[in-house]
Amino acid sequence: MSKPRVLIVDDEKNIVSSLHGILEDEGYQIDTADDGLDALEQVQSDPPDLVLLDIWLPGMDGIEVLKTIKTYHPEIEVLIMSGHGTIDTAVKATKLGAFDFIEKPFSLDQLLQSVGKALKLKQTRVDQGQRNGGSKPELPHCFQIMVEVKKKIKEASRHNHPMLIQGAPGTGKEFVAQAIHAESKKSRLPFMKINCPSRSMTSLQQELFARKGKNDAQSSRDRVVYLKNIEALPPTLQDKLVQALKSEEDPRFLPARVFASTSVDLAERVERGKFRSELFDLLQENALTVPPLKNFQANIPILVKKYFEELAEHGNYTPHTVNDEAIERLVAYGWPGNLKELRDVLDNIARQVHPDDVITVDHLPPRIGMDESEAISSAKKKGAGRLPRQRTLRRSVVLCGSGLHSGIKTGLIMQPLPPNSGIIFGHISSTATIPAKPEYVESTEYSTCIKKGFFSVGTIEHIMAVLHMYRINNLLIKIGDEAPVMDGSAKDFCQLVEDGEFEEQDAPYEELVIDREYTFGDPKGAHIKIEPADGFEVSYHMDYPAPIGIMDYTFKYENFEGFKQDIAPARTFGFMEEVAALTKLGFATGGKLDNFIMLGDGKVLNTELRYPDEFARHKILDILGDFYLLGKPIRGKISAHKSGHTQNVGLIKEIMDHLGN
Repeated sequence: MSKPRVLIVDDEKNIVSSLHGILEDEGYQIDTADDGLDALEQVQSDPPDLVLLDIWLPGMDGIEVLKTIKTYHPEIEVLIMSGHGTIDTAVKATKLGAFDFIEKPFSLDQLLQSVGKALKLKQTRVDQGQRNGGSKPELPHCFQIMVEVKKKIKEASRHNHPMLIQGAPGTGKEFVAQAIHAESKKSRLPFMKINCPSRSMTSLQQELFARKGKNDAQSSRDRVVYLKNIEALPPTLQDKLVQALKSEEDPRFLPARVFASTSVDLAERVERGKFRSELFDLLQENALTVPPLKNFQANIPILVKKYFEELAEHGNYTPHTVNDEAIERLVAYGWPGNLKELRDVLDNIARQVHPDDVITVDHLPPRIGMDESEAISSAKKKGAGRLPRQRTLRRSVVLCGSGLHSGIKTGLIMQPLPPNSGIIFGHISSTATIPAKPEYVESTEYSTCIKKGFFSVGTIEHIMAVLHMYRINNLLIKIGDEAPVMDGSAKDFCQLVEDGEFEEQDAPYEELVIDREYTFGDPKGAHIKIEPADGFEVSYHMDYPAPIGIMDYTFKYENFEGFKQDIAPARTFGFMEEVAALTKLGFATGGKLDNFIMLGDGKVLNTELRYPDEFARHKILDILGDFYLLGKPIRGKISAHKSGHTQNVGLIKEIMDHLGN
């Protein structure tokens, strides 16, 4: 069996160091975090088996972390640690799902005993689940209908060469790897999944090249490893993996077999020098591509039937039935999330609909229940278009970083909200909240800051831009005093909301349709205007010192993919003398060489531009974020001339004043 993974969450370095050494000597794999947000980010990307969680943490207390872990990952066991424990706290932690409550200073025996019991309980539950699911692993029916995939699975199970499994997100690449492993001669060995982006280089190296020593329960060769998102494997380890795979005499211990998966174009990465060509060539020798579900839409009725039959068999009840109209809608839908999305939809329906009731179109999510042709037909009959549905995230997501202006470590948690809730910012460790509305804007100096009472949040514009363009209407963003700047752009926030997946809600929303021209600012200087238009468009004109000069860019919204490609990656920028002045005033202390485009001496000083007109694109990014304070996606054309947050918010308030009248 693979080593159990334990995540230690404590801001006291000496305690973390001691626990790390003690538990590592006992054969556990250890990860650490020094605050709650960092812990939740690690849990989200690569869930551990057990969390040792201090109750007193900076920014976000342990109880809040515990609640979030148990809400979204109830299978993870949590041990609460505290140096100031009380009966009330212990009871509260236990009620929220903590396995045990340990007071500091704790004895070594007590700690190891509690850790052992927690992990034993978790393993018992896993074993029970495996027994209940049947002893003979079978290839999921979704792959039975994919004849080429089924054939390649059978062929791959006959050898132990490294395998590359490619396909779009949600196509079931991990299922394929497990199916190959289950049919192979190595099937008795444990199958260990490693998510490359979420593991440290040290952790990845230990898992891939572990040596068997006197204190080790096993070497790497005692298991099969599945490297998820292989494109994120560090270059140094890519080189080591190449050498190990090419040499059978290598002293390092590779796993008994290596599976790798990716959702990106690795060949394109190789061309750009972002992935080692030798490793790609080795993996390509035994590659398998899993096709998207849309290639097999005619088989969806069979998949639906089999899925409900399997659920009914495990639950000992009569399988659900689906009427013809609902089946037609399921077949007609595009399934961008592939098999994973289909399984999620069917699973949600099964929880909501009694097996004795027939599943109809009314039970389907709104995005599936009415296709585009029906929407057009309905619009023609009624003389009006069908209103789009509100949207939130399907699950909570976490992101850590540092503030651009404060420089302190910060982060956020995005949590789903019901229809008509709007976008709300909440304090990370209290009940204070601020609706994202113009009346709460406190400052537009260098960024947009909102405030209500004693709670304020700065630099919200990049997050708001992403929510605007992804049409996310309802969301709680738990945060500190400032949003994380990441690399100075919004691309990480795009990935974050996509990781949370979208949930269409049973309530419509309307665009804010601009009815006349509105202007704000100095016509001879910085100004901005908006006027009626059929869609949504933003044009920005810049006239700055070198290296910017005169620059223009226009963005026309068609869908979030266009925003993600053309606007979201554009980064914050500033001139060297301006940054120095801001730092003296207490701003921009988080501006580093990797999260800020530094300008000076007529050139870019610290990076290469992502676009020739990146500066104008970033200004548009800020406008998109500020204008979502209106609470609705905009229909109109914005034209901006040397404007900033002050002019953006000024124009927004002009619009609000008119709408209020």
